[in-house]
Amino acid sequence: MNDQYQYVGKTLTPNIAQELIQELFSGQTVPKREIVRVVDETHRERGGPPAGARGSDPVTRALSTMQQSGLVKNPRRGFWFILPYIRTLNGFLKWASQFDSDETVEDTEKYLFRGVSSVDYKIDASAYRRLKKGRESDERQDGDFERFLQINRDMIRDARFRGHDRRDGQRLEDLEILAEFQHYGAATCLIDFTYNVLVALWFACKKSSKDTSKGGKVVAVRPGDSTFTEITSGFSVITLESLEKKISDFFHDSKGNIKEKLYQWQPRHQNNRIIAQQSIFLFGVLDINPDAECIIDESSKEKIQKSLQRIYGITEDMLFPDFDGFAQQRSQDVPYTLLPASEYRERAYREFQKGEYKSAIADYDEAIHLNPYDAYAYYQRGHVNFELQQYKLAIVDYDKAISLKPDNHAEFYYWRGQTNCELEEYPSAIDDYSNAIRIFPNDINSYYYRGLAKAAQKQYKSAIADYDEAIRISPQNLYIYRYRGWAKYELKQYQAAIDDYNKVIRKFEDRKSYYKRGLANFGLKEYECAISDFDKAISLSHPLDMDPDDAYIYYQRALVKKELGRFEKAIADLQTAFPLARRIANDDSELAVVINDLLRELRSHSGKSQ
Repeated sequence: MNDQYQYVGKTLTPNIAQELIQELFSGQTVPKREIVRVVDETHRERGGPPAGARGSDPVTRALSTMQQSGLVKNPRRGFWFILPYIRTLNGFLKWASQFDSDETVEDTEKYLFRGVSSVDYKIDASAYRRLKKGRESDERQDGDFERFLQINRDMIRDARFRGHDRRDGQRLEDLEILAEFQHYGAATCLIDFTYNVLVALWFACKKSSKDTSKGGKVVAVRPGDSTFTEITSGFSVITLESLEKKISDFFHDSKGNIKEKLYQWQPRHQNNRIIAQQSIFLFGVLDINPDAECIIDESSKEKIQKSLQRIYGITEDMLFPDFDGFAQQRSQDVPYTLLPASEYRERAYREFQKGEYKSAIADYDEAIHLNPYDAYAYYQRGHVNFELQQYKLAIVDYDKAISLKPDNHAEFYYWRGQTNCELEEYPSAIDDYSNAIRIFPNDINSYYYRGLAKAAQKQYKSAIADYDEAIRISPQNLYIYRYRGWAKYELKQYQAAIDDYNKVIRKFEDRKSYYKRGLANFGLKEYECAISDFDKAISLSHPLDMDPDDAYIYYQRALVKKELGRFEKAIADLQTAFPLARRIANDDSELAVVINDLLRELRSHSGKSQ
């Protein structure tokens, strides 16, 4: 007995039989006797009573009802094909995999898809459905075709009379007018299809105004045969039909006889909605018979739509990106649903990615209001505050994120460490990087920035240990060698520092590495080597827009020249350095004071007064 089976102890009925048929035989062609046997056995194995005597077989009645609803087909005597019954996005993708084709296949040979919210909907034009309004039967009646054609002709005539037949100064042809009206919900001869099977699935998952127990449907059509004629809009190499025909010409030949044809057409004027939905239109006299179709379980529609949004970004906003779509999604007939916290957070992240920081903050605020226990919302709001240089607010957000998830998110600690560095709270930053390393021991960035924070605290030996570890993880990261070289320089390990700078300079001409290698050579009293390095660093500066930090290079080169007794050349360097130094701190630079004092001293040495 199956405790999960909801029909334990209940006699097999046509409704129960239908559920079991769809579960057990989805997508299969099976002999009827096999369906009857397996359904009856499965029902009994799961806890249903034996069939017993009954006037009518419930499986037969279920198949008959399902055939009327389009859920099964009777391809040949004694056999039934049960349409694939889809309950998950993965199940749908498995069904859709049969339509995969290589990129060399021509567009006219690719499958087209259409999704409808009810299995009762046929693949017919909305103008036909308009004719059927108020009828008891969906069957076409005598004279329907001419009335169907007249609906379209009247619409085109009235559009031209009212001046609705132009766009951007260009006159629209008959089909283009119908496409415009179809776009705004009018009933026309055109049937919307899409090249994107997931877009079709989204439409199949919409709520239906019909019997909600039957589910939606996705159909696939491959128009690449003689049945279909392609209408081009001047962009195709092969023109099979002229777009400039009157609408009647597509349905009648020159003698007035009805054309047994189907057409496919993609408008030359593609609005945002057509582009977003990857739309193409089919129309004609003949019925369109699908090459394949599947049923979407009604109770699974909402779950599948959410999966489409989360994984593929397919939403109503994406499919209807124009002004009209935006308004229709917010009409009085659409119930207002408060967005969940996760949606506010995702929207805020998209705004952050676009640099819309204030909007992102507002949406993160709302996400946190709705779910104050979402650590990632605090963490991501901390990022926005960091970008806005609101570092204290960022710290508050990172604190909260860490308090909610203290042991499994290295990135929370890492970014709080970055923020503490910006606030020059180096001991706190070191603690944060240490915690990040505790959670993720191979995090190169945490070792690297912990090294920088320790160097800022003059903990050079410990900083070198961190740089060593970062280099072990990523030996190709040249910037780590540069900063390790600086720590070694501060410890007066000049040759070791030069070795690190050499590793950088061998790969690319780095101005700062030349400058700092010059300092190390100066420390070794290799004066000519030091001047050569300072010369190279200066040559790599932009000649028309020197960095104020270049003042340090000229100043250090002047010191070397002073040691060599080249006072005039040292004075020239100091005269270049002085105005740059004043720019460093808006005329209040300690370096500028030092340079000015040294100028006086050197001028005295050279026998000149100030």
